[in-house]
Amino acid sequence: DGTLGAADSYILGDVNGDEQINVLDVVAIIGFIVGPNSPSESELLAGDYNEDGALNVLDVVAIVALIINN
Repeated sequence: DGTLGAADSYILGDVNGDEQINVLDVVAIIGFIVGPNSPSESELLAGDYNEDGALNVLDVVAIVALIINN
């Protein structure tokens, strides 16, 4: 039907979808890594900053570096 699903529209690094990349996105990723909840498809795609197919500390480090350097 041509409509975009949630996974089709995301900003790399913007896990919570607020159109900003900040510490809230880092907290969300850490929550998925250590917590009982699993990310949605769009959260996984947005949070997988190094695009290796997994949410892990490498994504956290990359997003923190992005935040610090901006």
